[in-house]
Amino acid sequence: MRTASIALAMLAPLTMAHGPKQIWDGGKPATPEGVVTGRFTYQFEGETFDGYVAHPANPTGLLPGAMVFHQWYGEGEVEQWRAEQLADTGFVAFAVDMYGQGQRATSREEAVALVGPARGDAARYHRLLARLFEVFIDNYPVDPTKISVSGYCFGGQAVLEIVRRGYPGVVAAAAFHPSTTNLTATIPPTMTENVQIHYPELEPAGDEGLAFFEEELRYGEAMGWTTFKYGGASHGFTDPTNAVYDAKQSRLSHEYYHALHYELGLVEHKDSHYDTVGLACDPSRPNMCGEYSCTCSASSRRHLLFSTAPSVCTCA
Repeated sequence: MRTASIALAMLAPLTMAHGPKQIWDGGKPATPEGVVTGRFTYQFEGETFDGYVAHPANPTGLLPGAMVFHQWYGEGEVEQWRAEQLADTGFVAFAVDMYGQGQRATSREEAVALVGPARGDAARYHRLLARLFEVFIDNYPVDPTKISVSGYCFGGQAVLEIVRRGYPGVVAAAAFHPSTTNLTATIPPTMTENVQIHYPELEPAGDEGLAFFEEELRYGEAMGWTTFKYGGASHGFTDPTNAVYDAKQSRLSHEYYHALHYELGLVEHKDSHYDTVGLACDPSRPNMCGEYSCTCSASSRRHLLFSTAPSVCTCA
């Protein structure tokens, strides 16, 4: 029965259903103080690729590395923002490009046209993944034994493929609303601990999509993996340029991911203030909102326990 379930996982549909694109409210946050960023061009099998790297200014010695794998529109401001967040905690962070220089989508139709060829040849796909590790380690002060990988949608699937193959040096992995379809013949997964899957309740693949990968992990007798399920959330819930973006759920999912880094001793604990707009806050703790302010106003909702409307405080 277990073998049959794994076989079904490999045949699961390659479905991704994003909400419509939206303008990022407020735009990409400013790069954190003390973080240096830049474009990173590299070659793979005669093609040029163009990623983005963020790291602490003036690093001394080797630092842990983090790789951010993009969603199906391609590497852009959201992935750059995530790389900067990781750099702010002490990583050299690489927002990879898996499509090629200048290959970015602005519509669902363009995304479909890019994502199909990108993973249609599984052998090439894995050669590209291996090349990404190689160019990152060769060009930046990265400790090759301390690498964390994260990805979203199409990039979340890349993370699961890395888990299945067990790429050298990867000690932590987090896949956010990923496609769980198996593109490799490696069963069970080689990486068996420090794996997180952040899965929305309304993912088009449904509970079965998550169950497929969990079954793979059980089949491999993996011990250190965790799945998080986000009630009411949809595919793309961590993306502020997506109409289904959920700031609170996105913040929680990334705090779990960063907490894994602290637990493993990859970086020192640092208070994070990600995705804070619209979150409830306490005016006596102004740092809760990071670069934003804790603003209070009278609630429009009546409450039986209060003679006057209670105040509602949110980051704005």
